[in-house]
Amino acid sequence: MPWENHFLDALDAADAERLRPDLVLTDLARNQLLDEAGRPMAHVYLPVDCILSVLTVMKDGAQVESRTIGRESGYGLLQALGAPISYERTLAQVAGRAWRAPLASLRQAAEESSAVREAIVRHAQASLLQAAQSTACNTLHRVEQRLCRWLLLTEDRLASETLPLTQEHLAIMLGVQRTTVTAAASQLQERGVIAYTRGKIRVMDRPALTRCACECYEAIQRGASLMLAEPVD
Repeated sequence: MPWENHFLDALDAADAERLRPDLVLTDLARNQLLDEAGRPMAHVYLPVDCILSVLTVMKDGAQVESRTIGRESGYGLLQALGAPISYERTLAQVAGRAWRAPLASLRQAAEESSAVREAIVRHAQASLLQAAQSTACNTLHRVEQRLCRWLLLTEDRLASETLPLTQEHLAIMLGVQRTTVTAAASQLQERGVIAYTRGKIRVMDRPALTRCACECYEAIQRGASLMLAEPVD
């Protein structure tokens, strides 16, 4: 039976069985806090139909999203191979289900199987690639382009045209004021690319949304495909 999470589905039957006894399908509420920076981590989360937001928090409380994690990967994978400490704030951006397992269980599976270790490293590489590309995008590209890139990634992860997103989180994600988000979303709505209502965005014209996005969406998708491809003999 498919796990509906790329990391788990990529494991062979024997490796999946190593983790099965400790995997629990958990419902995550929107904005539910999973980990805080500087604290020991207890669990790994592997999204099914939720999206996790990973945030860097400043001393004054300001926070910026470094990356998001959906069903293509998981949160806490790399910590299973190294220090089990969270260095970011992580919460559920979009409510939904995720497989949860003790970090120790994944660590043990990685010690017993080189294939599990490789899967962890590959997914961690894909996640780091997204964070690096997002940093460049937030520095070099216009707000509208960044918003389009983020909406495309979110639609891919949810497999739905309707995205449950608030202005507050969009502002955090883009690192801008809420008024700036409102202006960018309004321009896209006027052109018929999206329909924006309180707490929800509906993608009306994906080809147009893709054209409005910068090169970073394609770079993230292409890079992840390369990182997660089958090893070459």
